[in-house]
Amino acid sequence: MNTKADALYQFLVEHATDFTDDWLKRQQINTGSDYSADAPPEVMNRVKEQNSHYVRLVAKSLFQTEDEMKETISAWTSQTAADRIKSNTQLTEVAWNSGVFRRVYWEYIQKFVKQTDLEITLEDVFMWEKKLNYTLDYVLETFIISFMEIMMNRLSSQASLIRELSAPVIIITKNVGLLPLIGEIDTTRARGLMETTLTQSVQAGINTLVLDLSGVVMVDTMVAHQIFKLMDALKLLGIQSIMTGIRPEVAQTAVQLGLDFSGIMTAGDLQHIIKKLLLN
Repeated sequence: MNTKADALYQFLVEHATDFTDDWLKRQQINTGSDYSADAPPEVMNRVKEQNSHYVRLVAKSLFQTEDEMKETISAWTSQTAADRIKSNTQLTEVAWNSGVFRRVYWEYIQKFVKQTDLEITLEDVFMWEKKLNYTLDYVLETFIISFMEIMMNRLSSQASLIRELSAPVIIITKNVGLLPLIGEIDTTRARGLMETTLTQSVQAGINTLVLDLSGVVMVDTMVAHQIFKLMDALKLLGIQSIMTGIRPEVAQTAVQLGLDFSGIMTAGDLQHIIKKLLLN
């Protein structure tokens, strides 16, 4: 093991707590952030522990191969990214603190060079710069990747939930379901109707689905086309579909657009058709 690098490693590890204190002194007040100077004690203690561990991990890279360093850092950034997202910390704050951390890190290396009895050459410093800055760059890179991956997965899950909530199949009986459509049906929502409705209908095991359009104020050719496709798909699955609640203005628009509802079973009143289905 390189004597100078080993001495630097020991210095950084031994001063990890002092390093973190100096790093924290540079934090701004940003209420609600893990990095805020006025963060609650339990948050501050957790961040202190994470940062001190981070100091040691980066120092360890002085002796690691590139692959070993990447494996170590990736595990740390994945865990820390999840923690920052849970606390609603902004990615811009993370990037800013990455710069602060790097500056403090090199200040401590400078302290080591001044205090040690070892003869530190310019070549030594450049070698450390190559190792440590590469590690710090990799930390930020993998943190952003992990952070964005978690955020995108969360957004995807939320989008799926929104799509399901925008087309919920309500189970009336073990055989009858109701799909109440409310508000404006745009292109994205109309296309999502097919997947969510078919899935929910099959999972529920119903044989009849009532589509209630009483809450829909406008139907254009695209929306009508999607509804027709949905009803055709339901038919292939052995599920009868009935359309009800078409508002007068929607019916008028449909006629003007030349939409043909003749092949679709319709009912004027939701309450009436539900009562009829329940009695059958």
